[in-house]
Amino acid sequence: MELQRKRSFNTSTVSHDFRKEYKGSFLEKKCRKVKKEGKKNGLKSLAEWILTKTSTGKKTTSSNTVSQKTGSGAKIVTIQEKMPYFDHVPNEIFFQILKNCKTDQPSVLAIRRVSNRFNACMDHVADVKMNVLSRLVLSGLGKKGIEMRWVSYEGQKTKTTVVPWDVVRSPKSGFEFNFNRFSIQRILLKNVPLSDDLIDFLRSLLQLSDLSKLIQLSLSQVDFSPSNSLSLHRFLAPMAKTLEIFEITQCTGMRADSVTDEHLAQLDASTVRRICIDGVRFASLSTKNLDIGDGALRRFARLGAFPTMILDRCAVTTNTVCDYTKEWFEQCNESEKQLRSQVCTVKRCPKVKGSQFESECRRRGLRCKNRRGSGSLTLYNVQEENTKREFTIALAALEDKELAEKLKTSECQNNANLLTVPSF
Repeated sequence: MELQRKRSFNTSTVSHDFRKEYKGSFLEKKCRKVKKEGKKNGLKSLAEWILTKTSTGKKTTSSNTVSQKTGSGAKIVTIQEKMPYFDHVPNEIFFQILKNCKTDQPSVLAIRRVSNRFNACMDHVADVKMNVLSRLVLSGLGKKGIEMRWVSYEGQKTKTTVVPWDVVRSPKSGFEFNFNRFSIQRILLKNVPLSDDLIDFLRSLLQLSDLSKLIQLSLSQVDFSPSNSLSLHRFLAPMAKTLEIFEITQCTGMRADSVTDEHLAQLDASTVRRICIDGVRFASLSTKNLDIGDGALRRFARLGAFPTMILDRCAVTTNTVCDYTKEWFEQCNESEKQLRSQVCTVKRCPKVKGSQFESECRRRGLRCKNRRGSGSLTLYNVQEENTKREFTIALAALEDKELAEKLKTSECQNNANLLTVPSF
């Protein structure tokens, strides 16, 4: 038996169009009316919600506004006065007004009459909290200016602002209100030109801040070409006594007097823990080393301070490095910290040679063992007899290219001397 699908409609009424009966019928009119009423109800509820919000807002701000009601016949007219313009003054300007305000009673009463915010300040006086900046980072943006970033580890907040060069060169930058409440711990300069305009800009702002907790100053990829020896001296002056870490890495455009013994003498020997001068790039090929010589090492040894040092392209000599090592053994304390190895890295210094260093150490009664380090570094572990104390000196010779250039210049000078004809 063959099964057939049951038909729901009669075959005679399948082609019937029910939409023709719906158009213009009572059912269509009723549905339209319901839709219109739904829109009206929605708009009505939205308007009521807005009115309730505004009414509650008026109640909360009734202290800031004054309303007057006047009766005219059967109608009541409400006149609301706007907030005075003095209450819209920015915080920075308001701070200056309060700072320069006279303390006599008539002036205070006059300000109370025109400013509700001053009333609130006078009624609720509290000390302004200092903002502790874990890092103040200044990065170069080319012709646009510099990017100033404030990083706070305690509040886990970071704020970035772009300072155009016009603002840097202007006598008033507009950041005085902020820096007056800053306590800075670290200052980092990255990819900026160390010009006098930038130094004056930073000095004018840093003199307003609390620098008693400043422990680090790092200059990375800084262009020293627009500066001179006095520029870094002026920059270090307000902060050098509290620094524990002083770093100059991968800087360009340097000259022999860009960093000298006098700059390191500005640091407090009892406070500084690390001095790093690495990746030095000179503006001229004729410049071979910085004017950081034996004076800096002798000063630290005389004061009994032995910070971890990395000296690249400096004018220190082998004998002074050996004397510095000997002084460390004589003056260091027998404590857990001093049992660990003290590291001093001397890189690409033309007056320091490894073979001579070994012989000088043996002449001073020190045991010296050398081993290969990373790259071109040779590590010399210097020990006293019957002690665990160890002083590690890392020496890096000049690169092959630099040696070839040095040999070429010396050969050219010798040839020039041979070609010169003596005058009688």
